[in-house]
Amino acid sequence: MIHPEVTSLFKYKPINQYTLDIIANDRIFYPLPDSFNDPFDTQCSFRQKYTFSQSTNENTLKKVFPDENLEDISAFTKKDLTKQINSFKRKLQNYGILSLAENAKDILMWSHYSEDHKGLCIEFERNAENELGDKEKTRKVNYTKNYPSLSSKSLLSKKDTEKNLMRVLYTKSKHWSYEKEWRMFTPNGSMSYPIPGKIKSITFGVRTSNIDIDVIKQLVSGKSINLYKAVLKENEFGIKLEKIT
Repeated sequence: MIHPEVTSLFKYKPINQYTLDIIANDRIFYPLPDSFNDPFDTQCSFRQKYTFSQSTNENTLKKVFPDENLEDISAFTKKDLTKQINSFKRKLQNYGILSLAENAKDILMWSHYSEDHKGLCIEFERNAENELGDKEKTRKVNYTKNYPSLSSKSLLSKKDTEKNLMRVLYTKSKHWSYEKEWRMFTPNGSMSYPIPGKIKSITFGVRTSNIDIDVIKQLVSGKSINLYKAVLKENEFGIKLEKIT
């Protein structure tokens, strides 16, 4: 398992039907890229629109070059790959993406994804036996300045196309690097799937209501899930976690 020091990954969430479904039914929703707050997510560029392939039509070559030895001639045809490029982009937009974070105490993440601290943060266990510890299924996001640049010719190969899909799906703008995001994917998004690792704990935001906390307490009753409350630190910008008994 790569990065064995990362033993947990976290999901910041508002408290809504999807969040309650995670806790009650051990399944989680994989949204489509179009629903993300970042319109640049899953964008890519192609270095060329056309490719050239060698022609093997000997009769045509004989007509064009009647006095030449065909073994000395290489003829090429131009192929428009717009269809392949559009198909590739459609595949990207159909993927479901599960985004997770390394840290449960990031104050920006709490504000951006947990409804201004009124939501919660779920801790999932990561180990060598579950999907979160499988490098083929869950990896760190790569943060870059530019879109992934792809060769359109590579789309003619199924193996290379799959590599390109993963490259795009695991790439985001460097402006988001503070999130320290890890990702999982499914080719069929906008659906719920079993959680990739068991829930170890749930942390409530600074502003989470007592009513919402009581609802979650009922859902985890009898389960070995620890509950925490985020509290503002006194002398610095940050939070600390206090266990709820």
